[in-house]
Amino acid sequence: MINLEITLDKSGNLEKLKSVGHAEMRDDGVSIACAAVSAQLRGAVRAFECCGTAILRGSADRPGSLEFSVDASKLNSDWLKGLTDVLLAGLIETEKDYPDECIIKFL
Repeated sequence: MINLEITLDKSGNLEKLKSVGHAEMRDDGVSIACAAVSAQLRGAVRAFECCGTAILRGSADRPGSLEFSVDASKLNSDWLKGLTDVLLAGLIETEKDYPDECIIKFL
């Protein structure tokens, strides 16, 4: 099971995200839910790194674990809102498609 904990700021922008766990693998060793969540999270982290103005703090100290927080004080709020909306839309759809493998909790 992939457990996602997401904290949004008062404007609805991403502030913190924690992902722990793995989804169940099929007999062929593939987990679509795990691949979907991993790709979305890696894409978001890369986008933050590329923008150059957000301060991203976090760790991925073991397989199946990622935690980060965003200091968006110097970040364009429209850009952050767009990234937050796209990331949440994808993760929520993944949770809907694989409810036994992915759970999102908003803190």
